[in-house]
Amino acid sequence: MSSSFRGLIPHQLIIANNEYLTLLALLTLVALVGIAASFLLVSKRNSKNTILLTGLPFAGKTAIHYLINHGKSVETVTSIKENEADAVLIDGKTPAHIVDIPGHERLRFKFSEFMPIARAVVFVVDSSTASRQTRLLAEYLYDVLADKFTQNERIPVLIACNKSDLLTSFKKERIQTLLETEINKLRQTRAAALDTQDTDGNENVFLGFEGKDFTFQDLENEVEFLECSAENKDIERIKDWMAGVLY
Repeated sequence: MSSSFRGLIPHQLIIANNEYLTLLALLTLVALVGIAASFLLVSKRNSKNTILLTGLPFAGKTAIHYLINHGKSVETVTSIKENEADAVLIDGKTPAHIVDIPGHERLRFKFSEFMPIARAVVFVVDSSTASRQTRLLAEYLYDVLADKFTQNERIPVLIACNKSDLLTSFKKERIQTLLETEINKLRQTRAAALDTQDTDGNENVFLGFEGKDFTFQDLENEVEFLECSAENKDIERIKDWMAGVLY
């Protein structure tokens, strides 16, 4: 723009125009940074192939682990250390790295050590005892859902309702309702403790929306329920879910 022509334009208009261009450039930069960050997050997530099997003792985690990896049932006992193995879910695809986390109350916290490399989590529930263990299930599941890696990377969680073959088992819809109700109570208890805590731990995460009863649909990560039976080798839907997450 020539100096003679510039002199015909009000000084305020020139300043406003420059400010607009600066703002536009900043917004463009922010958008590009956001796109790049999202791309890196997706790329990082897609490079992971570890799936965690978690849950309380006697839920059937280890039985499911053996079925996925070896295609056969075995007599299992309460695990005292994690079991790791690579499993081929789809021929020609990269094997999934399955980690069975011990369910004992003194060892179940070890799931957090594997969360940095986890692509997904399968939380196994004993459908026949869910009503008697609702509080324990909700506490453990809350820790998994509130984990910083679950939150930041929106790690999908499958709640596998095992032992569905038993007459005393609850349907997945009933188990979902039980867990939602208990987590709704539990988060109030944990929220009340925030005023006395000053940590960066999972206790500082409030699941769902304040002022609204908790539902799994309120979470940013995917949470899905399905029924299965390790006893009857009915775990194909678990394998399909894993494959869907990985591939």
